[in-house]
Amino acid sequence: MRGRRSTWFRPLAAGLVATWLGACAPAWAAPMDEPSADVAANAAADAAAGERLYREGRRTDGTAITAERLQGLQVSGREAACVHCHRPSGMGGAEGSQAVPPITGALLNAPGRPAAARSGRLAAGLQRQAPASVTRPGYTPALLARALTQGLGAGGQPLDTLMPRYRLDEQDLRQLAAYLDTLDTTAAPGLADGVLHLATIVTADTPANVQHASGDLLAACLSNRSPPIAAPVTASGDNPPARPPAWHLHRWTLGTDPSRWPAELAEWQRRQPVFALIGGASGADGRGPWQAVHRHCEAQGLPCILPNTVSVDDQLPSRWSVYFSRGVGLEASGMAEHLTLHAPPGAEGARRVHQIVPPDDEAAATGAAALRRHLAASGWPVIDHPADEPDAVRAAWLATLGRDDALLLWLDAAHLRRISTRHPAPATGALLLSGELPGLDAQALAPAWRPAARMAHAYEPAERQLPRLLRNTGRLLASLGQQPAATPALLRLQGHSLSACEMTANALRRMGSQAGRAWFMELIESADEAAVATAYPRFTLGPGQRHGAQGIGLMRYASPDHQRLQPAGEWLTPP
Repeated sequence: MRGRRSTWFRPLAAGLVATWLGACAPAWAAPMDEPSADVAANAAADAAAGERLYREGRRTDGTAITAERLQGLQVSGREAACVHCHRPSGMGGAEGSQAVPPITGALLNAPGRPAAARSGRLAAGLQRQAPASVTRPGYTPALLARALTQGLGAGGQPLDTLMPRYRLDEQDLRQLAAYLDTLDTTAAPGLADGVLHLATIVTADTPANVQHASGDLLAACLSNRSPPIAAPVTASGDNPPARPPAWHLHRWTLGTDPSRWPAELAEWQRRQPVFALIGGASGADGRGPWQAVHRHCEAQGLPCILPNTVSVDDQLPSRWSVYFSRGVGLEASGMAEHLTLHAPPGAEGARRVHQIVPPDDEAAATGAAALRRHLAASGWPVIDHPADEPDAVRAAWLATLGRDDALLLWLDAAHLRRISTRHPAPATGALLLSGELPGLDAQALAPAWRPAARMAHAYEPAERQLPRLLRNTGRLLASLGQQPAATPALLRLQGHSLSACEMTANALRRMGSQAGRAWFMELIESADEAAVATAYPRFTLGPGQRHGAQGIGLMRYASPDHQRLQPAGEWLTPP
């Protein structure tokens, strides 16, 4: 995101590259307050080259930058890239116990700002000492060059041993400075008049009870956690610290046709720019299509945080989108690993996988495609069958299945009930079905099919999952004056909405008065401890990680009545 150019870049460009500009003096003859097109083009080229230095550790010509740490370790290229410690936002963070300070242009230019003095007792003879990064003077071009090449901070103190000492020439320094100047946390989209605007999504076919457990609950939670709207600053000689903005959640309603969502999303964003999309629900159960929203978020650089969908294509680029899990993609990888580990005996060429996939079902198609991809190197041919094919056609090929075959069902509850009640259970070596698509609590599979069936299941058994979920959501719901939902599916939805709220609030509080989308994504990655109400047995994020729940298991219908689901084997964490 390109922001305002800070004052320290101008003397850097003038002081460090006077020789380089000498031959081009006529192009710089325009007045300084009206830069020529050539000057603007050169500045943009410098910033682009600086971005490659920052992110990849490489110059425009492809050569790697080199550096040395104090321990004598030589690093180059990607190993020397600034992004590894200072992150894509430039706002830093921590490496183990070491704080990594922000290096955006505006913050480098300004002196460090110590935190407010802390009261409290100290042992005799001890005193608190602020780190040099918050007591230093502002960086000048010469001080920045010295810091990068000699490892001395703006105040003259040696920088931490984590900080490499770079071998950079004047062009490298100019380009890197130009890029740092574009890293801005003061003018994010959706921030206006002391309010940070957010949005959540519902679709026209989302029922009222689902909207209440998702959008209504999310709005109430964020409103409860939001800072107050700041009073206008009166003219005075003081320079008070900037106040964090209040948060306001808008609701964007989309139609039922995902092909029209890109235009609808663009129109909503035009009406009211927002900083991020939080949560979201689509379809009859709130967990329906989402990939058009994902593509919009990635194209616009718009954070899209924890929607309630299982239609996750983990092959799509996902810099700006964070999910509770990989949804059907996680189910597919777990099923593929199970088939590989527990393949029935027989000749390699005799093994076949049959999949039944409904037409026009985004999630089912995504899961089936992921399974084909995971089994591509296994020697198992994968044959797809439409869920709406004639019963006679389906009966004929079901009758041919044997112990060397596997049957996978990517079916919602209606298709699952219809197919399993119209046909006898096949004699396959493996009968696997998605748990997410029909709903974990639906008893849609015909009793005759249940003894051999295994359901992909990313959660604990209900007798452990639901009491824990009720305990965790109950406290948060009570703080908002709301009651737990009456059904397991809606209770899980409430828990996920509360977790999306708490993670967002955690990140926004830490962001404070600075508002940068890239930094917000980095803070979300480290806010996973706030996801206290998810239905998953474990939820963790980290740098670059976009799916919190990584585990999957298979459940079987327990005898003698085959009504209750219980674990059927090991818990898998497939790639």
